[in-house]
Parts: sequence; structure tokens; C-alpha cells
Amino acid sequence: MKDQKKIHEELGLSISTLVQGQMRIEDMITTGTLRSYGDQSPVKKMLHAPTMKLYVVKEEPLHNKEIRKNLKDWISFWQNKFANSNLHVQVYATFWNTPEGYVSIVMEYMNGGSLQNLLESMGFLPERSIKQLVPPILQGLQKIHQQGAQCHGALGPSQILFLRDGTVKLGQGLQYRVQVQGNQLFNSYILGKPKDVQSLYDPTILETPSLWSKASSEKVHFPAQDDFILERANDIWKLGWLILNCAIGTLEFHPKAQQIYEGSRIIIEEIAKYTDHLKDTCCLLHSETKIISLVEQNQKIASEPTKITILELLPSDKFSQEFIQFLCSTLKIDPRQRLYTEQLLQHPWLIGTKEPKGPNVQLKELLNISNAWNAFLPEEFQGQGAQKLERLCDALILVLQNSEKPTANKMQLQENSPIIKELSYDMGLNAKAVSDRIVSIFQSLN
Repeated sequence: MKDQKKIHEELGLSISTLVQGQMRIEDMITTGTLRSYGDQSPVKKMLHAPTMKLYVVKEEPLHNKEIRKNLKDWISFWQNKFANSNLHVQVYATFWNTPEGYVSIVMEYMNGGSLQNLLESMGFLPERSIKQLVPPILQGLQKIHQQGAQCHGALGPSQILFLRDGTVKLGQGLQYRVQVQGNQLFNSYILGKPKDVQSLYDPTILETPSLWSKASSEKVHFPAQDDFILERANDIWKLGWLILNCAIGTLEFHPKAQQIYEGSRIIIEEIAKYTDHLKDTCCLLHSETKIISLVEQNQKIASEPTKITILELLPSDKFSQEFIQFLCSTLKIDPRQRLYTEQLLQHPWLIGTKEPKGPNVQLKELLNISNAWNAFLPEEFQGQGAQKLERLCDALILVLQNSEKPTANKMQLQENSPIIKELSYDMGLNAKAVSDRIVSIFQSLN
């Protein structure tokens, strides 16, 4: 049986052959729409007809010149620094003003879905799975932080993507780049309205970013170390929130949930204003009541004792003390006290030999459960799938008649090939039926 990573490589084109001059958006066929989060920009799964390769194409609106420049700079940075990286989702091509007023970004198709999908399927993750998840995220962040004054900015569940073998990669976090410096009203519109019922893994909460630009020195009223960059420290805070997402899943039943969300926003966006109020505090876990008290004072809300705390949602029989210490290191209220990526990668929780607490479940097993819908439909229910296959074949004929000679080889169209398996899963059809029909299309065009 082929190695999963090798299969994934066959699903995508190598970076050397994927430059915009060799790929036309007109040669792409939409095979499905993927759920998008945060900024609600359309995300499509698309088939490149001449090569029979699957990609994801994200259509990002270009509201003004500043956003266009931000996106262009970030995409160029990502392509130049992380080409062929096994920690970052690959970006292969961009098509500006296609469709009008948008940029279409052709990216690597991650067939295991996102952490957002996984959390919505499972609710929460055991400590062992979280421990497998964190190192590649930290390594990916470290690579970004090593490139001058860069940060990721939008670290949230929708930006952690998987292959089915459990490989973890960082998404681009584009919603962080589509904001306008200093225009809170516009940025609030871009990010969308919060839902009435908010979960800890609700992207409208978790991915509320501070602005991409580094905080200007006059706004930072506390002395900082020479190598301190506020946006990097905020990346670490968001990593802590991400881990907290995985561990407890939701704060919907926490009586002070709204105050915790608002406190998190203050810590990310306005910490310099409240350094005096938050002196002698530790972290979100160990100074939760102080954060809630600050918010209630600001909003003139009558303070009542908290009936349950976040720490009580992390019981000692399910989460080790090392795990709590790691979370504490990332969720420090004073951003100068948050550990750097290099330090976190050497934390005892990650490098120690002590067994994690809770269920002995691997991340890959949870992904298999989450993606279990990828199964063939019974024959009597395959009618809709057959219609989808015919529509795809009609599109293939139309596109291939107007494109360069197809480069897909016969092996790529066999029933055991990755692309045919992927299409058959999508349609709920037998792989042989899909293979035979698509082979007949290519033969008819020769």
C-alpha cells in the first residue's frame, strides 16, 4: 500500500511546474464548495482538467488598494519562503481581478480537512492528540517568526489543515491581511458579526485578529526587550486559545463566557491601556477572575461570583500538570512573559517522556472518524452521484477542447489512482465506474 504522503504528492503538482504562466484558471473545473470561515470568502475544490489534479481555489475580495497590496505582499512572502514546506499549505498561483474585484488563489488541497471540521465533529480532543498537533504548528510559526518582523496573525482552527495521514500544515490566515489599518468599522464588517451563541471554537471569536501592522511604539507603553514583537506574542496567545479550544471545546455553558471573550480581545488589541490594571496577574487560567473583573468594571456590570472556572474544565484525570503549565506559558496576560516558539518547543510537556492523561487516541484515528462520511453510497442511492459524474465529464470535454493537450497519463485515470479515489468519494460512486467514464472522455479527445 502506498505511503499517504506519496499519494498526496501525486494529488498535487510539484512547485516547479506550478507557476501562473503554466496554469490557466479557465482550465479549472469546480468539483465542490468547501466551507469557509472567518471572512466568508468562497473556497472551491477545483480540478485542473489537463493534468487531472485537485486544488483549492480561494476567491478573496479586493476592497481597496491597501488590501490588494497587503495580500500581494503576503502571498509573495509565503510563496518565496515556504515553497515545498511540509509545515505550510502551498500556494501555487494567483489570478488577480479574476473574477472582477477578486484575487483567485490556487492552493494545495488538504484532503483531511481542518481543525475546525475536526472540532465540530468531535467536540474536543484528548491530551494525547493535542500533543501530536502542537509541534508542527509551533514549527510552522517558528519559520514565520524567523523571517524578520512577520507574524501569522490569524491562528485559528480553520487555519490548521490536515492530510488524512495526520500531517498538519498552517494555512495562510488571509483574513488577517484584508483589514485596513486604523479602520475598526471596516474591519468589523470584514470579520462579520459574532453569532448569538458563541463557542470557544467559533471563528468569529478565535480569529478576531489585531491589525497586521506592528503596533506603533507610541501605543506600547511598557518597556520591551530588543527582540520583542507584539504581533508574535499575540500569535502565541492565539496558539494558547487554539489549544484551549481543543481541550474543552466550548465555553457556552460558562456563566462569564462573554466577559472572557471580551477580556481576550482587550489582551490582544488593547493590552497597553491596561498594564496598570493587570499588574501582578499570571495568565488566563490562573488570573481569570481578574480579567472578568476588569471587563465588568469597564462595562459597569454588577459583579457576581464565578460558579465555574476554566481550570475546573481541565480536570487532573484528563489533563496533566505539564499540559496546564504549557497552556499557562502561552496565555500570559503580559505579552512579554509569553514564551517564544523556540522555548515552547523545548517545554517539558512536549519533550518529556511522561504519558499524557486521558484516552489513548491518536490524531490520525480522530481524523479517520471525522472523515468517515467518505464512503460509497448504496447502489439505489447513487443517482445523484451519477449525475455529478456526467456534469463533470461534460465540463471536461468543454475545457479540454479549448486547452492545451492533456498531460494526465493513463495511470492517473486508473481506479486505484488518488485522483479517481478522491472523485469517487465525493460522488459516492464505485471508483471503477468513475475511472471508466473519465478514461472514455480522454480517449474520445485523442
